[in-house]
Amino acid sequence: MSIKGVAAQEVIFRPGDPSACAYIIKSGQVEILKDFADHPVRLALLGPGQIFGEMGLVDERPRSLAARAVTKAQLKTVTRDEFVDMILKRPKDSLKYLKALFERLRAMNTLVAGEAHREPASQFQTSIQVTLAPLTSKAGQVVPQQGLTLTGFPFRIGRATQNVDGHDPMEVNDLVLPDESPYYVSKNHLSIDVEQDRAIIRDRGSYLGTVVNGLSIGGRHRGAAAVLKEGDNEVVIGTAHSPFRFRVTVKTLS
Repeated sequence: MSIKGVAAQEVIFRPGDPSACAYIIKSGQVEILKDFADHPVRLALLGPGQIFGEMGLVDERPRSLAARAVTKAQLKTVTRDEFVDMILKRPKDSLKYLKALFERLRAMNTLVAGEAHREPASQFQTSIQVTLAPLTSKAGQVVPQQGLTLTGFPFRIGRATQNVDGHDPMEVNDLVLPDESPYYVSKNHLSIDVEQDRAIIRDRGSYLGTVVNGLSIGGRHRGAAAVLKEGDNEVVIGTAHSPFRFRVTVKTLS
């Protein structure tokens, strides 16, 4: 493994580049982009501790997306050979990379199952602030009353799970909810994404789905995504009777 320093706005890789390693962010922020050559569209904004380029650990196909540093950043690189050696000799260290791979597969399955129609945006914007605040006492157990401003996207939410050691080694959520039987929240329930000039709630294969401003997505419902409006949005994780009810505020910054 080696440490690589990149400057703000430096391109880390482009579509078509060789796919030979993964990166873990030690410091700074990195954005993942599609349609890089023509009209860049941000798919994810990542921060310290997060992994990108993980498909380079399992195949040699060229990169399909681009990665660019938003700020000055320090990246740890992991090659395919180093990853295999890690699995054999240090399996616990390899879990974070395996979790990233499994989350990628989960996202692909959700897209194949069917997603709400996306209208093309007119321009590439990133100046959106998203704040999550509780609307019920149960939601207030995990999110402060004054709200939590999200700094990385996608922001993943799911049910807290544990194994005999007290935690789930395959956990990939940014926010875990302490649900109890009968469960309203799935282990990997939803994500909040920012794309261009809008914020989006996406189902991640949940069982009961999510209610966004009165509209049910995911679960048995066909649509697996909903665009959030400017201002306050009501998001209920699970059915309409779920105790996990939040206000998601979307603000366009000047």
